[in-house]
Amino acid sequence: MFDDWYSIGHAIAGVLVPLFWPLAIIFFAYELIEFCFKRKEKKADYVGDILEFSFGSLVGSCILQFAAALNL
Repeated sequence: MFDDWYSIGHAIAGVLVPLFWPLAIIFFAYELIEFCFKRKEKKADYVGDILEFSFGSLVGSCILQFAAALNL
């Protein structure tokens, strides 16, 4: 997890998911296509990408809920 610079992008994309949910579909479709056609990375790298995205989504959801609790 967080093994390269793309990891930051995965986390940022995850943070944006609570505001724009179709981004989750786009991300998972991209990962599936990359997994099927690229074949250069190990399976663990794809799992790491999904975990990074999920972590970002968790952070984004927490920020959104915190802002809602403060009526921002």
